[in-house]
Amino acid sequence: MQEAVPSSFGLLFSSYADALSRDWWRVSKCFERIKVVNLGGGAIGTGMGAPRFFIMEVVPALQKLTGLPITRSENRMDATANLDTFVEIHATLKAHAVNLEKMVSDLRLLASDIASTGELTIPKRQVGSSIMPGKVNPVIPEYVVSVAHKVYANDQLISSLCGQGVLELNAYLPAIGHALLDSLKLLIAANQTLGNNLWDGLAVNAEAAAEKLFRSPSITTALTPYIGYHRAAELSKHMREKHCSIFEANEALRLFPEEQMAQLLAPDNLLKLGFSLKELGER
Repeated sequence: MQEAVPSSFGLLFSSYADALSRDWWRVSKCFERIKVVNLGGGAIGTGMGAPRFFIMEVVPALQKLTGLPITRSENRMDATANLDTFVEIHATLKAHAVNLEKMVSDLRLLASDIASTGELTIPKRQVGSSIMPGKVNPVIPEYVVSVAHKVYANDQLISSLCGQGVLELNAYLPAIGHALLDSLKLLIAANQTLGNNLWDGLAVNAEAAAEKLFRSPSITTALTPYIGYHRAAELSKHMREKHCSIFEANEALRLFPEEQMAQLLAPDNLLKLGFSLKELGER
């Protein structure tokens, strides 16, 4: 958890956006998996003991009743015996839970007193203590983390019970279905409260972020291609020892022209993709 290179909140939140986009894509694919049913298969999928009319018409009738794109399995014995589809679907939910936990854990850390930079603040939703004035707990991130771990537990249960099917039948479908629905309800609630109680009200203090950036020794990494590792390390060491900005350190050590440094450390330069040999020649 050491500072390494400069970044931006724009890049941080873009990574969250891409992760959520992947979650959306994966969830959309679940419809293809979950729409196949074994209705009409009877006890083990052969259809023995069921009227042929029922076998052929029950799925179309259910489509009309529910408005859902349900389809009859081509192999009803497979649909009865093998529940790996539920494992796959719940794995998608677990992946989403993992992404949510990562996001809220990041935000909780950045908004904590440990970070104590004031760059990012999350909405204050609950007084943290009756004996410690001013203490506010990050209850929304903590709730989402709790939800994520319940989803992980459900995933373990579903995987284990889906593997416990014997020959043509899995007797544990009720518990599997309950765990799957439980994860769905929890994740829906977590996403709703994130939208209402965390994302709406989260704030970035650009001035505090800029001040921290130029006082962070990690910013000297941006100068390494131009002044070399050892001179950049001198700047970094001076900044740490004197608790000063990179501009103040450079003024004391006189390692790099001030105007060029200001240009190199501009946000657009810091966030561009790599550097070219031509740029090195120009310096």
